[in-house]
Amino acid sequence: MQVMVVHTLRALLTSLVLLLLSALLLGAQDPEVKHKKCRYCNTTGMVACEDKVHGRVDLSMEGNMVLCTHVGECDTCNSLGRIPCDKCLRPDASKRLAKMHEKRAAALVRHQELEAEMKRKLPGGESEHFRLLWDIESMKIGRKRLDQHELLHLFADRMEQVHARYLEVLQVKEREIPDRSAMAVWWLPKDHDNAARRFCGGNASMGVKRMGPKPFFSTCGIRSHFPSDEDLHRYLVHNAAHLLLSNHTPSRWMGQYKGGGWFDEGLASWFEIDLVERAQTWCFQEQGTGGAWGKGKWRIAVRKLVQQDRQPSVATVLGRDVNTLEQAEQAIAFSLIDYLIQIDGSKLPAMATRLKNKSPAREALIDIYGLSPLTLESEWKEWVLETYPTR
Repeated sequence: MQVMVVHTLRALLTSLVLLLLSALLLGAQDPEVKHKKCRYCNTTGMVACEDKVHGRVDLSMEGNMVLCTHVGECDTCNSLGRIPCDKCLRPDASKRLAKMHEKRAAALVRHQELEAEMKRKLPGGESEHFRLLWDIESMKIGRKRLDQHELLHLFADRMEQVHARYLEVLQVKEREIPDRSAMAVWWLPKDHDNAARRFCGGNASMGVKRMGPKPFFSTCGIRSHFPSDEDLHRYLVHNAAHLLLSNHTPSRWMGQYKGGGWFDEGLASWFEIDLVERAQTWCFQEQGTGGAWGKGKWRIAVRKLVQQDRQPSVATVLGRDVNTLEQAEQAIAFSLIDYLIQIDGSKLPAMATRLKNKSPAREALIDIYGLSPLTLESEWKEWVLETYPTR
């Protein structure tokens, strides 16, 4: 009885000590800083620079860019387009602006390297995870026509959305994608041709990529290639996903290897459908949009193939590189990625690593997902028929 009392007292004392330590630790944390609300700057501590050097440029858009060449060089705001708000005088505003200026200066050096290579000034800049060149002067988005500056910031938003979704779906950390991907959209075919040769080491009329470390993508955005904003948006999302996957450590392009094409193309098409709802970008280095297979609604089209038992075999798809993957096979590759994501998307990076190291897809699937190609095909077909829409 005495022993039980002693143990009980010890347990109570231990609990009390832990509670006291927790209270002390919580008390030691810095309290959350709450700034007085300011209607002039929306409590950001910053307002748009009013120096005449900016002309008619809408500086309110600059929040999503580290560097925007449209802001121009300005001593008043250190070319940031923003200055401290003199109404609320947030004490941290100047420090934050100094940090932004430091990041902009580094981004400007990188941008000037591109300009030196192309031998002319280039409209663009950098977002948090992308180096961006946007050469199209204006374009209709929905019912509104946007100018080049507005289009650049829309471009930045869309590419950052791909990056954020990639991290979310594959459950990876930012540091696992070490480099900023470069994305260039040109208006003149000759500029695209020049950039593709200089930065990617090759050329094609639609688009060219340099994969792996310091990835770069170049395309010509003329209307004959992309009749609508949606067409171009879809194409850029697809290729941004390619660049992110190739740069994801280990930084290497898997699509060139037999057995790596299905994953490379399937994942890029998955993001295309996830973010723009339809897929229309094909393999063979994405020479073109290739026509709207299945009217771009691949889940409906894949379900129809499976229902009629006309789909390419999983074993065939798993053995392809990007240059041998046919249209229906690419749609099946998308659907296989779709299935693996719903099982556990966090396992995809391990699959990617194995494929980048030239491991057979069959062995990687067994080791990582516990699925042989035959088991995968059986379970995937059942899942498609249960979950994919009929129309």
